[in-house]
Amino acid sequence: MQAIDIWRTLPISAVLARIKAITSVSESAGYTAWRQKFFCDRLVLATWAGLLWTIVQGGLLVTFFYFHVQKPGFAEITLICYALAAASVVANLLLQKTRIQRSCSELLFLGLCWSLTGFAQVGQLIIRQQAPEPQYFELNVALFTLIFLTLAALIPVRWKLHAIAQLGVLAFYFALQVASGLGPEEPGLEQVWVVLFQLWVCFICNLGVYLYEHLKRAEIASRQQLQTFVQTVSEDLRIPVVSSLQGLKGLLKQPGEQIVVLRSRLEAMLESGDRQFDLVNSLLDKARSSTRRDSSQRNQIQANGLFTQLANIGLKRIEKASRALGLKELAPSTAIKTNNSTIDYEVWRYQFVIERLRLVWWITFICTATLFIPEYLVGQVNPARVYGQYTYAVILLYLAAWSIFYRSKLGRDRPALLFISFASGIPLISQFFTTILGIVDPDVIVWTIVFLMMATLVPVCWRLHIISQIAVLTGYLLMTAAAGIEFYLTPLSWVWLGWYLFWICCICDITVYTYERLQQNEFDSRRQLRIFLHSVAHDLKTPVLGASLVLRNLLSRPGETLQVPRYVIERMVQGSDRQLHLINSLLEAHISPTQGIVCQCEPIALRAFTQSVIADVEPLLDRNQAVLANLVPADLPPVNVDPLQLWRVFENLMTNALKYNPPGVKLTLKAIVESGMVRCSVQDNGVGISSDLCKQIFDLYSRGAHVRRSPGLGLGLYLCQQIITAHGGKIGVISTPGSGSTFWFTLPLATSRPNKTPLYKLAR
Repeated sequence: MQAIDIWRTLPISAVLARIKAITSVSESAGYTAWRQKFFCDRLVLATWAGLLWTIVQGGLLVTFFYFHVQKPGFAEITLICYALAAASVVANLLLQKTRIQRSCSELLFLGLCWSLTGFAQVGQLIIRQQAPEPQYFELNVALFTLIFLTLAALIPVRWKLHAIAQLGVLAFYFALQVASGLGPEEPGLEQVWVVLFQLWVCFICNLGVYLYEHLKRAEIASRQQLQTFVQTVSEDLRIPVVSSLQGLKGLLKQPGEQIVVLRSRLEAMLESGDRQFDLVNSLLDKARSSTRRDSSQRNQIQANGLFTQLANIGLKRIEKASRALGLKELAPSTAIKTNNSTIDYEVWRYQFVIERLRLVWWITFICTATLFIPEYLVGQVNPARVYGQYTYAVILLYLAAWSIFYRSKLGRDRPALLFISFASGIPLISQFFTTILGIVDPDVIVWTIVFLMMATLVPVCWRLHIISQIAVLTGYLLMTAAAGIEFYLTPLSWVWLGWYLFWICCICDITVYTYERLQQNEFDSRRQLRIFLHSVAHDLKTPVLGASLVLRNLLSRPGETLQVPRYVIERMVQGSDRQLHLINSLLEAHISPTQGIVCQCEPIALRAFTQSVIADVEPLLDRNQAVLANLVPADLPPVNVDPLQLWRVFENLMTNALKYNPPGVKLTLKAIVESGMVRCSVQDNGVGISSDLCKQIFDLYSRGAHVRRSPGLGLGLYLCQQIITAHGGKIGVISTPGSGSTFWFTLPLATSRPNKTPLYKLAR
């Protein structure tokens, strides 16, 4: 009764306040853990990419100096500098395999960035000094832009760290310039333009990283809030359920078939049930809110025919290519496809593209207007730079026309056309004026900044990025052919140009592809969570609704004391038991990843142990007309396990086989010694499991297609995985639809060291 009184005074607003308080702490910790893991994983990828770039770029430059301009001294300087850069990158890669990666990952990132740029600057400076006439040591815009945008695309977290790395690179350049005396006596407009351009590149990089972090932080916070909501509601539901269960069991102690109950007690139980019902309905509202929002926007997404078609071109080929490139972990194959079942992702992607294109337009407009001023002043002094004024002026006019198209209904209905016209239009305008001057070289600086800016700020729809890149390359070839310009580039220049463009496009497309796959997985996880919440609410609602109906029927009778049949109380006890079991499973599923499952291990004989479990589930076997064969050998070596936890694993696997298969199923228990572990298996000849479900059947929010056969929450297999992992073993499933399933897991032998480490520490 005391617990019921406490529950009666607890308003729903207090529950929501608790959720907010818990979420504010746990979401920060969850995001920090995700960011650290993501940063370390991507740092490895960026380091390998940097090593590849250093080797190829150094080789091309050495070949250029040695064979093309025939300056062996310059070739030796370049070889030494790039060899030192490659050695530092290799050292960085080796350090990442040690504990230093976790404790000093920021220093490794800074070392990578400064290694890729610092040695190249030193080599460039030495070559300038040894030239017959010392030349001006200019800012290497192409190298800095490439490195900065590549790191921002591959490691889009910790924007402050990116800013520090960029400032360090620029500071080192100015220090070398001052120390060597190869700088200008007075900074001219051209130097101001170059520095301003580089600062804009840094701003775009850091803005893209910041926006990615902001988006990911919001996603993790939203997911954590849903999880915390489930946990908080479950904890608050448990209080009245336990109290009601104790009260009902106390009533059953009365003798006879009729039990005397006070009206006030039934009223308190009914009020408690109503509050439980409100909380269960709040779970349903959480599960249904996103579904209603997605359905209301379905027509808006269906109008984007080109957008949807381009999102489904060549998916299988790209999946094979991503696996060949080692992107299996970065872009898991379990990502959902883009179809009507994932309308929530399509809605988000459409809105994301529209909003980010507006942001890119503003950045490009301000950047172009800012660079136009010094370019105009330079053109007044140097007539050869007049074409730059016209280039920026036409780009500004094009941006104005594009903004009108963006605001039109045609543009909003065709986001793919908006994207391609922007991503390819600006490079083609710049290339047009370059072609007029008779220059055959592509304007790689503009191509680089536009391609990588779009990949950093609009990292979705990778096919659109590829199409825009192909459009720019095709337009360049057509304009050059129409102007009648001969391609006088040397073979080495063509190799370098092809390598540079391939690198830019490859980095852009891989970055966008992996980001989009990660986003699809995130939305798939959210969808599973909503389905899970819906199932939880229905499974909890049934006993609450049944008990409320019974109590209201009893309270309709007159009198202060009521005669209640014993079987009614017994049914209410059974319903409360089921409800308490569901709540406990739900709480344990959310608590175990953070507090860990500690195993109190001891040696046990597996044959005798399984016989005890079989005896416990014998009534279920009889009810389902199932046959169970225990083929565990009696002479099997003892295993070192926690009997209570292992009991739960066997019981869950056997009861699942009975729940999700028709009557008459045959179960087989087996165990063998394999690779120093005991491999146990629970096999059935039932309906089997699809391959897609096998990949995620042990996930927290995964449920099979036959969930209506059982009122469970689908948490059992997740908890089994937690228990087996805490023992130091592994668990899996082998199944074919129509041919039954085999769940297997491994256990340590009794000679192994007992494992008392919580699961969350093992996972680390």
